[in-house]
Amino acid sequence: MSLIRLEGVGLSDHKALLRHWQREPCLLSQAVEAAAYQLDPDDLIDIITETTLPSRLITGAEGHDFTLHRGPFENFTPPDDGPWTVLIQAMEQLIPEFAALRDEINWLPAWRFEDCMLSWANTGGSVGRHVDQFSVFLVQLNGRRQWDIGPKATSQTPHVVNQPISLVAPTEPDASITTHPGDVLYIPPGVIHHGVALDADCMTLSIGFRAPSVGELFESLLETLDETAEQHRFEDANRPLCRQTAEITAEDVQRVRQVMIDQLEDDQRLARILAERVTTPYLEIDASDKLTDSDVTALIEQTPEFELDCGVRVAYFESTLYINGECCGQDIPLELVELANQRRIQRQQIEALSPHWRTVLFELIQDEHLIPAENPSPTDRLGN
Repeated sequence: MSLIRLEGVGLSDHKALLRHWQREPCLLSQAVEAAAYQLDPDDLIDIITETTLPSRLITGAEGHDFTLHRGPFENFTPPDDGPWTVLIQAMEQLIPEFAALRDEINWLPAWRFEDCMLSWANTGGSVGRHVDQFSVFLVQLNGRRQWDIGPKATSQTPHVVNQPISLVAPTEPDASITTHPGDVLYIPPGVIHHGVALDADCMTLSIGFRAPSVGELFESLLETLDETAEQHRFEDANRPLCRQTAEITAEDVQRVRQVMIDQLEDDQRLARILAERVTTPYLEIDASDKLTDSDVTALIEQTPEFELDCGVRVAYFESTLYINGECCGQDIPLELVELANQRRIQRQQIEALSPHWRTVLFELIQDEHLIPAENPSPTDRLGN
């Protein structure tokens, strides 16, 4: 497996990137204007000590013991000895520029997105040689990082034991490169990679994507089975004479397979399983400070256009809408399809909805999941 280098290709270039998506790693040389995404280390300290974004401090290097400390931190001072890395999850919910950068990858459905994680490290800082089971775009924002890439992990890939983080044993990489500010490295699922900071205040933004496991999907399937599923049981009518009383036959296995397949032939059920998984918010939603009914009514009257908050997850299948892990109803109107895709809706569109869908949006506004748009469409600014 070799590393493909792409020149003049940005994150929005679907023609170039879809050829590599989920297949092979590639490097997008100078694909991002890194200066537009610079963060001050003091601001990062404020984030991990004053917000609820999940954070971790990892110290150590390959061949030595790692340590792991989880935030939130009451106070934080970077370690003064040895390599360290701070990881901060869901940065797109705090930094609009990161959300906009993520949105450039609009050639993938939005429900595939997981979060933007920032890695901040000193010289030598690393999270070790590891493998992810999801795709990731690694955007170099500040400093340089040395990467070993490959090979693809297999069931025989040895792991390092007695470490607080999941690591694989050192191996000969397929490629080694140095990324500079503005470079983007794409790593598909299952590919071993190891990044080491070469400079102080090395910052890399990891744009990751959701990939529910088979176990998670079957867990959701079990949750959707209602009482009628109890009526569908193992059957063996026309069974031949049993001659070996302890034997499970190949035909028995086929009967089990069929009774399970029968539960997978309902497209609406499978869509529900997937939709509820991929629209579950990354961070737990705090609904303790709801707006009052009168506040929501007044806000609707005063606001020409609303937009979904960055943390809201939405998807639809055929005529069924899912928001934040829940089914909101069927027969969704075009206004809600547009909201799901564009993440914006105008006041006139809300007012034109049926009572059920007005209630759905009323509750979203009440929970501050649907908020006044910061930059209304030009027609709204003109009052049209």
